[in-house]
Amino acid sequence: MSAERKILSGVVADDLTGATTTGALLAARGVKNIVSLSDTSNLSYDDVDALLVSTDSRRLPPEEAASRVRNATRDLVARGATIFSKRTDTTMRGGIGYEIDAMRDVLGEDYMAIIVPAMPPSKRIVVAGYSLIDSLLLARTGVANDILSPVKESYLPKLLAGQLRDAVDLICMNTVVEGRDAIRAAMQKSYDRGVRNILCDSVSSEDVADIAAVVSQLGWKVLCVDPGLFTTEYAVAQGIRTEEKRPKAPLRTKSQENDHGTVVIVAGSATATTRQQLEYMQEVPGTHTITLPHDPFIGGGHEYAQARAEAVAQARRILDDAAAGNGEPGQVRVIIITLDTTLSGTVVDINRIEVAKNLPAGQGSRNLAQHLGEVARDVMDMLGNQLAGVYATGGDTLVNTCHAIEASGIALEDYVIPQSDQGRIVGGPFNGLPMVGKGGLTGTEHTALRIVNRLFDERTVS
Repeated sequence: MSAERKILSGVVADDLTGATTTGALLAARGVKNIVSLSDTSNLSYDDVDALLVSTDSRRLPPEEAASRVRNATRDLVARGATIFSKRTDTTMRGGIGYEIDAMRDVLGEDYMAIIVPAMPPSKRIVVAGYSLIDSLLLARTGVANDILSPVKESYLPKLLAGQLRDAVDLICMNTVVEGRDAIRAAMQKSYDRGVRNILCDSVSSEDVADIAAVVSQLGWKVLCVDPGLFTTEYAVAQGIRTEEKRPKAPLRTKSQENDHGTVVIVAGSATATTRQQLEYMQEVPGTHTITLPHDPFIGGGHEYAQARAEAVAQARRILDDAAAGNGEPGQVRVIIITLDTTLSGTVVDINRIEVAKNLPAGQGSRNLAQHLGEVARDVMDMLGNQLAGVYATGGDTLVNTCHAIEASGIALEDYVIPQSDQGRIVGGPFNGLPMVGKGGLTGTEHTALRIVNRLFDERTVS
């Protein structure tokens, strides 16, 4: 550890896109950070102020998730972290309460869990303890029908009470709007009563900043629990060292003469939002799509090997045709790698395919994400120096693409839009390559195009 560092922020997230979202928020405030994709001992982190790890635990049973979180927290303590955060999903999926308790098992029961689940820039707010997603109650959104992590409860004190060991107090909006003195008095009252879990309403970024300032002034040992904004405000309030940010080029939807090379899009998300973005992207000159058949990618084995070889051959034909001047003039600006079901919107019964192919439950989904990442690696290798950047959409897709390219981490630099996180690959053969990761539900039809153009801009300054 460098002798001059005074503070290292340690963040435990339950999935990789959650970690990158928090990393991007920190980076936007000039806090240099790395998101670890593996054992943190593989990373050089002496020049960073925040180290973020993903336990990939959102879908796990409580005990297994808690074990991973305890291990990750111990590792952060050993690395010298002095302030801590539990990154939560903006839609409260997973065993958040169990993971809070797991971190406090390591940090100590005297740590106050300050829970601020709002992300106002993404239209996620909390009022009277109720989570609202773009003006809808949480349980009335699509997350209630999430196949692996459904959320059926909008009232967060009740949701958390079913997971936490200890009681949780709620600081409502009528207190938050009164300002910092009122917030401080309410928090102190809970603290004096022995409560160690405090949930706070907030509807704006200013509310979150006020809560962070109060908590920092109180001087407690604190575990920040939030989707990233509160963690960032608290870290800055604690005096974490920052660096001067390099200005980013404005977002654009037009190509430029210096857009040299090819951006690879790896799209595993099956949401309507992703489909809309890909459809818009496909209309942009210089965009080519490699469409992968879902069945062999779920099943694996010989059929997958054949489908993978055909995908590689298709990529080679695209590049050879462009080099020969056949078909569409100009460079191959973008290669989209995605599944037939992503483009069609067809809902696939993966469980049925697993049974038909004699696979263990859940193996089909794991195969799908892993194989998509492997094809992405094949194409990236083929492009060589022509590769300008990579954009992965969908949490499992991002994880498996990073594993396939042997990355040990991602150094976050900013966000393109909130929850579309921009950075550079750390480690492996693509070290330093510009990268963006995005969840499948984020953005408008123009978002993929803006991300692609940002990656071209980043290549010119790398």
